[in-house]
Amino acid sequence: MEIWDLYDEDRRLTGETMIRGDKVPEGRYHLVVDALFLNSRGETLLQRRADTKDILPGIWSVTGGSALRGETAAEACARETEEEMGFRPDMQKAEVLYSERRNTYFRDVYLIYQDVPLSTMHYQEEEVQDARWILPEAIIRDAGLWGQMTNLRFWEDVYPYLCLRSMRIRIPEGTYRHFKGNRYRVKGLALHSETLEPMVIYQALYGQGETWVRPAGMWLEKVGRDGRKTPRFQLEET
Repeated sequence: MEIWDLYDEDRRLTGETMIRGDKVPEGRYHLVVDALFLNSRGETLLQRRADTKDILPGIWSVTGGSALRGETAAEACARETEEEMGFRPDMQKAEVLYSERRNTYFRDVYLIYQDVPLSTMHYQEEEVQDARWILPEAIIRDAGLWGQMTNLRFWEDVYPYLCLRSMRIRIPEGTYRHFKGNRYRVKGLALHSETLEPMVIYQALYGQGETWVRPAGMWLEKVGRDGRKTPRFQLEET
């Protein structure tokens, strides 16, 4: 039996509790958390729900659940991850990426920067059947996967932040040299307003110092030169 703390509309603990499955009282809220991860390659962690789940069985999702009585949001995030995925998240490397209040609950979505090999994870059988690390922009390019992820009410709101933070890992601001020799300074990252494709904003360090925009996928790719593959842009200094 799960017991939840109840909050008022200003997210203040009321001293009241409820049992999971009961109706949330009028004017009261409980606390929900979700955990997103980014590894050192900029990949995010997805989990596939067990086929035996009553709600949305077998779809790709993320770790999450309700806080138990006496838990903070961070403590609930750590417990849910450990229970479902079998590893302890490093909450020292976590930030609250997104918060919301809905009809009966408050939600905090955490982003945790951590490398965890899939081989070291141990899934909670009744909750999770599989997991994968994937680049955020690969999710939106896969219509089926994107459709599954949008079952999370917060996903479309959170995705732009997740994608940009992933790109910052792979394309830090700094000075780069193009494979043809010219040097550029990365000024920032952005998302296309219609497609959400990640873009690099950069300035030439020669001539009139023009500012350019290029799809991040092109920035990161390797090109053929002198019979071998070389990065299109090579980081020189940050």
